Formats: sequence, structure tokens, C-alpha cells
Amino acid sequence: MSKYDEKSLSYEVNEDPESGRTSSSFGAYFNIVCVIAGLGVLQMASAFRQSGWFGAVITVFCSLLCIYTGHLLIKCLYFDGKNRLAGYSAIGEAAFGKFGKYMVEGFLLCFYFGVACIFIILISQDLSELFELVNVHINLKIWTIIAAVVIWIPFVAFKAMKEVEILALFGTLATFFTVVVIVVVGLMDWPNHKFETHEFIKPAGLPIALASISLSFGGSPVFPAVEKTMKRPKSWTTVLSCAMGTALVLYILAGVFGYLVYGDSVVSPIFKNLTKNGLTVAAMIAMTFHIMFAAPILLISFSLEVEKWLKITDSYMTQTKQVVSRFFLRTSLMVVFCLVSMFVPAFGDFMSLVGALTNCQIIFVFPVVFYLKLYGWRNIPWYELILCAIILVVGMLSCVLGTIDAITSLKAALG
Repeated sequence: MSKYDEKSLSYEVNEDPESGRTSSSFGAYFNIVCVIAGLGVLQMASAFRQSGWFGAVITVFCSLLCIYTGHLLIKCLYFDGKNRLAGYSAIGEAAFGKFGKYMVEGFLLCFYFGVACIFIILISQDLSELFELVNVHINLKIWTIIAAVVIWIPFVAFKAMKEVEILALFGTLATFFTVVVIVVVGLMDWPNHKFETHEFIKPAGLPIALASISLSFGGSPVFPAVEKTMKRPKSWTTVLSCAMGTALVLYILAGVFGYLVYGDSVVSPIFKNLTKNGLTVAAMIAMTFHIMFAAPILLISFSLEVEKWLKITDSYMTQTKQVVSRFFLRTSLMVVFCLVSMFVPAFGDFMSLVGALTNCQIIFVFPVVFYLKLYGWRNIPWYELILCAIILVVGMLSCVLGTIDAITSLKAALG
């Protein structure tokens, strides 16, 4: 028990930490896997091309670090021994006051906004490419509107994380299927790519591969929301480890088989390398559905934070007023996401820049810094301090290198 008492808590806490805990450990597992394992599958072989076979080592390393930082993040929610903090921004406030709160909220706002727009762009592009295979040609802006509507429906229909578990299950299955297709079609293509070149390690490509792979394990923004729904919160670390382990296996399979077959000619997304057949088209459809399922999980987590700021909660509104207010808020957010996705030039490169600047801090840096502040570095074992130092270096390195790469791509796109 710490020196803090309930009266000293200026930051937001949950009065009843058991309220809303209706989700099973399996439900939480699928939510995490759906968020972190998906788009990384399509670019993992390209990361291996950048780093050589040593990319497998980097992938294992990043997954272990993300398990630890995910554990620290949830541990910080209970740092005073009596109350559960309300979420990520409350952890920042507990550690560094209002500055910490607004810093986290700013980074999360940029993260969620970027992810929402990127998901809309990816879905619209996938739909356009898939329908062009059957000679249906529609303007990409129209597809962007259609993609936004597809995400908007579950975004408005489902109130909280518990209700999107079924989407997470289907999203996870879609990712599994895509990895199977990469392996099967890759092996079918192997006879035509026997002379592709491979390297064990490419020192020049290690930094950028590290940045790319580390971002593939990013899911920290939704971890507090997922843990809050769990019937057995004490099993959090076990559930997180299983989910990260699942993502690791999927990434290793996609990376190893993709790089093995296509070598230094592999590109991202790997669909561009795979021979177009029924399986490949099915995988493209599956990944499109995965993005559709993953988007509401992230966006609902974001919307719940905004609703809390706007007091769209049981404490301030009737159920009917909440439903109406939530509908207009989430619809307005989706309209903004859609418009930005349609009209901002070089948007993908711009959001890569935003992601590099924000995601690495959210995944690696903030959990460690808040942990050291809330628990006191003198009370933390020396081996954990060493691990924390390593994570901070990895996080800052990924941020800097990812930012440099994004700025280079942005200049090229605009120049």
C-alpha cells in the first residue's frame, strides 16, 4: 500500500473497478490480436528484406519488449494499491500532473486520428483493386466514402469494447487465413524464384527494420480499455503474452516464407509478389475485412475517451440522451476522417510521420517513464532498470529513424 490516499487523487479513478467487467479472457485475447496482428503481416517480409534473416531476431525482441511495456502500462493503473485509474491519460496525470495528462491525450489524439484515416484509405484502395478485377471501375473518392460508411456502421452500433469482441474474432481469423495464403501461394511460387538472393544480416537496414517491426506490435492505446472489461484482470499479463505470442508466430511465418520465396525482390504489401489466383484474391478480401473489424475496436476506444471529456456518460446523461449524443459525435468524427482521407495530398506519407512521432512514444517510452515515476526508480530492481533503459533506447531510435524515413517519403511525394 502506498502513501497515497483516496483524497489525494486529483486524477480520474474508477469508483467501482469491477463495473463493466463482463469480458472473458478469450474475448480480451481476440481484441488484442485483432488490433496488433494484421497490417504487419503484409509488410513483415519487406522488413526481412531490409534487415536480412536477422529480422526474425528483431521480431522476437520487439514482441518481448511490447509484452513488458503492456504489463507496465496496466500495472501503472493500480499503482496506489487501492484504485484503478480510468485510462492511459489518467496514468500520465498521476505521474506528471496536468502536463502528463494533456501530453498523453495529444499523442493519443494524433494516433487515433491517423489510424482512422489510414484504415479508410486502405479499405478504399483494396475495394477499388478487388472490383477492378471484375471490371468494375469506380472513382477512388467514392470508394473512400463507401469505406467510411462500412466502418461507421459498427462504430455507431456498438457502444463499448465488450460488444466488438465478435468483430475481433473474425478479424483474427482473417489474419490467420492471410498468413496461410502467404505460406501456401509462396510455396507454389517457389519453383519460379529459386535464384532469389538472401542475406543473413544487412547492417545498413537494421535501424529502419527495427522501426518498422516495432510499430507492427503497437496496441498500447487500447490495452487499458481491453483490461477494463476483463472478468479476471489478474490474468492480464498472461492474456497479453498469449496475444503477443500469437502475433509473433504470424509475423515470423509471413516474414520467413515471404523472404524465403521472393528474397530481395519482395515488396510491401506482399500481395504484389503473390501470383494472382483464387487464394490470393481471397486473402485480399480477408485482409480488407480484417481492417474493417480492427478499425471499430480502435475507434471505439478513442470515442469512449472523447465521450468522457464531453460527459456523455451515465453520470451526466440519461440513456436516451447518451444514445443520441453518441450517434452524432461518432458520425461527426467519421465525416471528418472521411474528408481528410479524400482530400489531403500525400496523406499516407504524412500519417506515417505522425505515426512515427506518436506511436513509438505510446508503445515504448510512456509506459516505462510513467512506471519509473509512479513506482520510483529506487524501488525497482536493477535488472528491470536495465530493461527499461533498453526499451527507451529502442523507442527513441524507432521514433527518430521512422520520422526521418517518413519525412524523406513525404518530400519525395510532394516534390
